[in-house]
Amino acid sequence: MNAMPRADISFDISQVLPKGGEESVAELSATVVFDAARLTPKPVVVLATPGGTYHRRYWDLQPPGRTGYSKAEYLAAHGLIFIALDYFGGGDSTRPADGDFIGLEVQADAAHLAYEQARQRLRDGTLAPGLPAIDDATFVGIGQSLGGFITMIQQGKYADYAAVGIFGASPLLITGVREQPDWDTLSTEQRRAWVIAENTRQSGNTELEMYHGAPRAQYAGIFHVLDVPDDLLAYDEKECHTLIPRYAGIDGMTPGLAKPFADRITAPLFLAFGDSDVSADPHREPTGYPASPDITVVVIPRMAHMHNFADTRVQLWDRFLAWLPAAI
Repeated sequence: MNAMPRADISFDISQVLPKGGEESVAELSATVVFDAARLTPKPVVVLATPGGTYHRRYWDLQPPGRTGYSKAEYLAAHGLIFIALDYFGGGDSTRPADGDFIGLEVQADAAHLAYEQARQRLRDGTLAPGLPAIDDATFVGIGQSLGGFITMIQQGKYADYAAVGIFGASPLLITGVREQPDWDTLSTEQRRAWVIAENTRQSGNTELEMYHGAPRAQYAGIFHVLDVPDDLLAYDEKECHTLIPRYAGIDGMTPGLAKPFADRITAPLFLAFGDSDVSADPHREPTGYPASPDITVVVIPRMAHMHNFADTRVQLWDRFLAWLPAAI
């Protein structure tokens, strides 16, 4: 039983549904993790979106027989309020019967609605049982992998957050995931078509399923370092694995698709990668955010793409926590 308070909540994201469609209600699920006794006078609220095929539980890992894997709990113990979000169509969120309208920009629109409602509910004192009304909090957005792209687009479009953390995502080029073509010779549409064809081929079907997963065995050495313990892999597969809308996933794997939104980000940025991750050159990543005046790049050793499972995860959490006061 977890001693730190948690509350499972949801946000109304019905506005992102297609007009005139058969469905009129949609929700984005979330978990709030906090310690009311440790809140600072002007607390930081972190809204966090996980990677593709990952449940929001990625931010609050509780593997049996192990401790110290929850980033949400770690930050809450330092006085922050942590809101772990599912992305639209994943985890416990609404999964529309026809989900092909859910690309990355729709995901970002849904995350924006969640942010707006979280801010208002915190002011009203209705965000979570045990949390007081707070009207002077500072909001920070973070995202891992696909969630990094969602947060990137959300910030470029709406400028919701005082500062942003992008973990294992790049507006320039994703590398190291699969064999790839010479992207420089392809237009954006050609890149997207290649990703669709390749994902369909890998699925073993003639058509990529509208909602599909990513069995962890297919990503050995990519999601986790090769010597990750078997019990953690089993926990990941059982407790963190969820479905992803196909076009959200395709958008996330299409190089350059999020770049026009990254170009607009004017907030401070924390860019984090494992030393075995998806950036071709982490130290070149700041060039993808020309309008941001303050960019920190961190590369953590012995860490693959899903950072919170790594033995070195606390190094990353410490760096992020130390960065926050200067960024906001």
